[in-house]
Amino acid sequence: VRVTDNYVVDTHPSWSSDGTRIVFANKSGGKNRIYVMNEDGSNQTPLTPATSNNWDPVWSPDGKRITFISDRDGNSEIYVMFADGFDPINLTNNNSNDADPSWSPDSKQILFSSLRDDNWDVFIMNVDGSNPINLTNHPSNDRSPSMIVR
Repeated sequence: VRVTDNYVVDTHPSWSSDGTRIVFANKSGGKNRIYVMNEDGSNQTPLTPATSNNWDPVWSPDGKRITFISDRDGNSEIYVMFADGFDPINLTNNNSNDADPSWSPDSKQILFSSLRDDNWDVFIMNVDGSNPINLTNHPSNDRSPSMIVR
């Protein structure tokens, strides 16, 4: 069932943990913004401003937060905000591009990809951005990490 009918591109949908809402990126006005909507596509509400590009939103398993990518400081960084869009916090702050956020099942850590030393590696950090650890540290490009529950 089609739930958006926007004249621009809608990408990166992610379900809320209770299955009632969807967060997604929408490119309108030349910039990507993060929106949230009801599962039927109604009540589309922007969560980020149109002053920078924001994309790749992922809802936390506990339903309380959304992580996303933003270029508001000049390059792609990982941010987290409350599910209502309030209090966006920059979790990574470096000269590299960071991408592909993925939550741990307990909503306490975030996996992500980072382009450092001309190579993509997979990192893990606490939800407050502390203690980033390079998990792959390999000369090949490592991207798009995902947490699984066993």
